[in-house]
Amino acid sequence: MLPEASVSPSPPTLRRAAASHRAPGAAFAWRALGIALFLAYPPTAHYARPAATVALLAALAANLAASFLARHSARWLAPAAAASLLFLELTRAQWLLYVPPIAINLALGWLFGRTLARGRVPLITRFAMLERGTLSEELARYTRTLTWLWTLLFAGAALAPLVLALSGNRDAWWLFTNLVNYLLVAALFLGEFVYRRLRFRNYRHQSPLRVLHDVRRMDLFER
Repeated sequence: MLPEASVSPSPPTLRRAAASHRAPGAAFAWRALGIALFLAYPPTAHYARPAATVALLAALAANLAASFLARHSARWLAPAAAASLLFLELTRAQWLLYVPPIAINLALGWLFGRTLARGRVPLITRFAMLERGTLSEELARYTRTLTWLWTLLFAGAALAPLVLALSGNRDAWWLFTNLVNYLLVAALFLGEFVYRRLRFRNYRHQSPLRVLHDVRRMDLFER
């Protein structure tokens, strides 16, 4: 009996090669769609009909959900399907317009606040440890206080749109949720960076962009 000839793995087919080249482009396009939907929300919430805003929120939520739950090309249908469904069925659900700013700020406040419980490492302390390793007692106290500050900021940013929504002043609600809220976050982020450089002159400090890059690598939901 003749020995069996070894079979070398077959080269990738043209279809596989084409699919591998399309994958990065498709992922980039999917992320770009999510960013476009997010950026379209503020002007839509202010100028468009409530039903259109609800539909946009549904499309954005479907984009985020499909990013985690689906990898098939059919996920491209999810945003359009969700938007169409809510546009047709929930044209009177204007209260949904007021939910995202409250829910997002509550979620961010919870993300910071949960780490202040006994036995846990405050979130800002974890950021600092990622940069410096072991922290001095002074820095540990400072980062814990800063975690409290971020928690209170997001709690206030959730309460303000709720009060404005209940007051019926939609213009003030739009101004806060689409401008003032972001300015407060930017002011605390950049202002704290300047203050920290002045207070802790003897320490090395990373740039704000580098800090954001490090945050992206962290597991924010680590216990």
